Amino acid sequence: MLVEQPPDGDYTKDINLAKGAGIDAFAVNYGGWNANFDQLSSYLSKFYTQAASLDFKLFISIDLTSVTSSSMVVDLYNKYSTHSAQLLVDGKPMLSTFQNADPSWNWQTDVLAHLSPAPLFIPGTMSTEPESAFNKSSAYADGLFSWIHTFLTTSEESDVDDQFAANRTAANKKWIASVAPWFFKRFNADMNWSHKQDDGIWIHKWLHLLKLKPDFIEIVTWNDWGEASYIGPSNPAAENEDYGCYWSFYDHSAFLKTTRFFARAFKAGETSVRVSKDEEDVFMFYRTQPAFTNGVNKTLPLPDYVEFLHDDVFVLPFLNQSATVTLDSGLNQPFSFEAAPGVSKKAIGWSLGNQSLTASRKGDPAFKVSKKGLPVSGQFRDYNGNVVAV
Repeated sequence: MLVEQPPDGDYTKDINLAKGAGIDAFAVNYGGWNANFDQLSSYLSKFYTQAASLDFKLFISIDLTSVTSSSMVVDLYNKYSTHSAQLLVDGKPMLSTFQNADPSWNWQTDVLAHLSPAPLFIPGTMSTEPESAFNKSSAYADGLFSWIHTFLTTSEESDVDDQFAANRTAANKKWIASVAPWFFKRFNADMNWSHKQDDGIWIHKWLHLLKLKPDFIEIVTWNDWGEASYIGPSNPAAENEDYGCYWSFYDHSAFLKTTRFFARAFKAGETSVRVSKDEEDVFMFYRTQPAFTNGVNKTLPLPDYVEFLHDDVFVLPFLNQSATVTLDSGLNQPFSFEAAPGVSKKAIGWSLGNQSLTASRKGDPAFKVSKKGLPVSGQFRDYNGNVVAV
């Protein structure tokens, strides 16, 4: 689970929520946009201390968009490699990266030769050509961490994951696959995008990865509010639209709640998700304005890949037995369907107005689900491509 370091330096709530969802460790992103490294160093120390007190594990993911010093990587790793909260895999401390380009240094001579003890080094890659990526890194890396490709469709992303699985085996390397709840970003002309995978980015990706059995799955991310890719608590400050990422106060709790089902299946080596009678639930997620309606301000054009977004409510039943699910969307007539046991997804076109969901089962009065989300609006002051997930 990739996590940005929270500005208040208190990680207790985040760690406890992650543990409850079946998450084993946080990959702590070190660096990033406008990074203050003195501040990050202080946060990281607190993070490791609090994780140790809660019997939770961490490992460092070097953000190579801002970390430009190989000695910083060496110093960071050597400081925390023997910490009691450090994640060990096969007795080796885990070390990873986030990168969209190769660093200026030589990994073997400038970094790895100076690390003690030797790490399990699995750097990140944006490559869509796994065979080439594994070959390129084979001399110094123990595997690869593949990032989500927002410019690929769901089927194209699945094809790339299939290739990573096959080439991981052929190269005898480890593979960290990634799964994201959502992506949306709108800061300026260069950072104004959604993604082509739309509703497939979470449920479809999880179900596909369970069949591929990567060595690890990393959720990207826990709290990157700026890209709307969070499953942890939302950013309450963002409800004021004058805040930088005004879209990030939307509730993503459904993504966190569904994580425990997928994490449990993955760690058990299962290829499908089991739902017991006492944990049944039905979730929904959706954007809150029409995809092609820009904000009143119109300071930016519509985001990249907007043509791939659907004006639907995506209903996610997690059931032990079949049940009747009803969506009441705006001025539409309530829409009911019979959801099968297991995990499924149904797209239902929404209407402007309030959105609510109920589920029931004939002969089972104890089973009842009732959810309400934010209303769908015709237009906001600024375009919002994030989703509510409840």
